[in-house]
Amino acid sequence: MEILKLIIVIIVALVVIALLVTNIRIVPQARAYVVERLGAYYGTWQVGLHFKVPLIDKIARKVSLKEKVIDFPPQPVITKDKRFLVRNRFLCSG
Repeated sequence: MEILKLIIVIIVALVVIALLVTNIRIVPQARAYVVERLGAYYGTWQVGLHFKVPLIDKIARKVSLKEKVIDFPPQPVITKDKRFLVRNRFLCSG
């Protein structure tokens, strides 16, 4: 009977440790995590160490904060001083 109690305690301890370890998140540099709690927006995690509440919090999206260059066909653009330019790239972040 003592061995059965010991095995049950060990199994419960392993499950608790597994839940704790799987809910520690490290957000890398140039990334942000959008967190939902029970399906509603809760917050945005920036770079660093964060703790997620098991079974309640969910990482809804992992957003890259790096700048991206988007190529598209050349377009004529008129500036404020009435000059014509041809633009074929766009720089955006996120």
